[in-house]
Amino acid sequence: MIRVSAAIIKNSDNEILICQRGPGGSCQFLWEFPGGKIESGELPEECLIRECREELDIDISVQKLFAQSTHSYPETDIEFMFFCARLEKGVPTPSVHNSIKWVSPDMLEKYKFCPADVYVVNKLTKEI
Repeated sequence: MIRVSAAIIKNSDNEILICQRGPGGSCQFLWEFPGGKIESGELPEECLIRECREELDIDISVQKLFAQSTHSYPETDIEFMFFCARLEKGVPTPSVHNSIKWVSPDMLEKYKFCPADVYVVNKLTKEI
């Protein structure tokens, strides 16, 4: 099983940062929350900080665990941990994603997300 951390980053307008995957690989051109695979010996929170620096050139602080889920893809099972996070420094700039957007929670359902992220999208839209 692969372990993944993802961030729910809100800005001052209460919008959430979402990222569109690029071409190739799984879930191409679908939307997701920023994050990535947890490396051996790494805490989930450390993974998020590293991934946000590498992929978006931002510094975040991890606040609290928002949700956990497991998703089975044909090739593997993935355990996800979604954390609330705060943008501390920088302007999100995509380096591996096709696009990024700040979206209000009530608009999240208008975007086609990776199957593993749908649970959190539904949870976020119910909490507004």
